[in-house]
Amino acid sequence: MTFEKLSLEEIPLATSETAKYRHLTAKYCVQNGQPVCGVDIASQGDPVVPWAVQFDLPVEEFNIYCSNEPAKGPIHLRGPAEKLPFENESLDFVYSSHLLEDYEDWIPVLTEWVRVLRPNGYLIILIPDKALWAEALDKGQTPNCAHKHEGEAGELTSYAEKFGLEIIEDRLTEQFPGDYSILGVFRKLNGGWEYKA
Repeated sequence: MTFEKLSLEEIPLATSETAKYRHLTAKYCVQNGQPVCGVDIASQGDPVVPWAVQFDLPVEEFNIYCSNEPAKGPIHLRGPAEKLPFENESLDFVYSSHLLEDYEDWIPVLTEWVRVLRPNGYLIILIPDKALWAEALDKGQTPNCAHKHEGEAGELTSYAEKFGLEIIEDRLTEQFPGDYSILGVFRKLNGGWEYKA
């Protein structure tokens, strides 16, 4: 299974943040060529891979956040992102595209996401870069009032290190003109999930 870079012609067809970066992230949802068990948090019905469990906001919050537009596909489970309905160390990947920035304090959310990861599982996060997001707003990007804390290069790594995660990727995505995203991919090495300040 391969995932190619999105061409500029395809960008208008990418109807979600996930779709824009699927070619960079989906490879972490496969092991030995086979799908593995994982969750896409705030998928809006467009999961990173078809086999991901789709977890999203409760209906009333989803409707506000998504301007009452329907989900693009089925949502399997709903609830707050900082309280997932999965057992400790039960998933091979946790994927979240453009949700973490909606939280002022990332530690409780990341603690929960790391908790449900199995050892050797991947935490895959996309967030807006603060400076590039500001540039995009200046150029007409629709503002997002839910944002409480956009990231900066290296910030995800600083959190990952305190959780004892292996850093696989932490970089600007730079996929097309005006791209404002940071991709962080981290691997859980052991059975702990405490944040060590």
